[in-house]
Amino acid sequence: MSEAAVQIRFGGLGGQGLVTLGAVLAEAGALAGRRVAASQAYGSRARGGATRADVILSAEEIDFPHVHHPDLLLVLAQEAYDLYAKDLAPRGVLLADGFFVKNLSRPGLRQACVPATETALEKIGNAVTANFVMLGAGLGYTALLDPEAVRQAMRHQVNPRFLDVNLKALDLGLELGTGVAAHPEVGPWQ
Repeated sequence: MSEAAVQIRFGGLGGQGLVTLGAVLAEAGALAGRRVAASQAYGSRARGGATRADVILSAEEIDFPHVHHPDLLLVLAQEAYDLYAKDLAPRGVLLADGFFVKNLSRPGLRQACVPATETALEKIGNAVTANFVMLGAGLGYTALLDPEAVRQAMRHQVNPRFLDVNLKALDLGLELGTGVAAHPEVGPWQ
């Protein structure tokens, strides 16, 4: 990771596990020796309303702890795409779950669909794990953190009953993410 701060936003609907993703990524960043800031916001309805989790990872002190223009935006719902795509930083990358995001309507963005839910259904048999597939895809594409730091954070943040299945989802996402750089609209990270 470069010395500059990287701003990451997870966007979706309440109940998709975005707050858990933010907590995992923030803890993994701290375990990797990064400075970290994290926050989340919920829509008017806790389950089903627009939700986001934001994380800043930096080698330097973080002066402002809120994400306004994410460098990496991972969205798991069309509503989140419609709401947050406009905020993407210049040269930022947006990865969307192609199962729920059908309309990538903002030309000029570096964006691609990732088959997160499809992969979770086909390879794990559980769509709920799509959030960790997306996290893995983002990490596989960017190499922001060592996956082992993420796995270690997952052991603290994820209910032990669901840990193994979510670790598998993360690994599947890491594989998907390595192919994102070849996408014609995305290209290599930073």
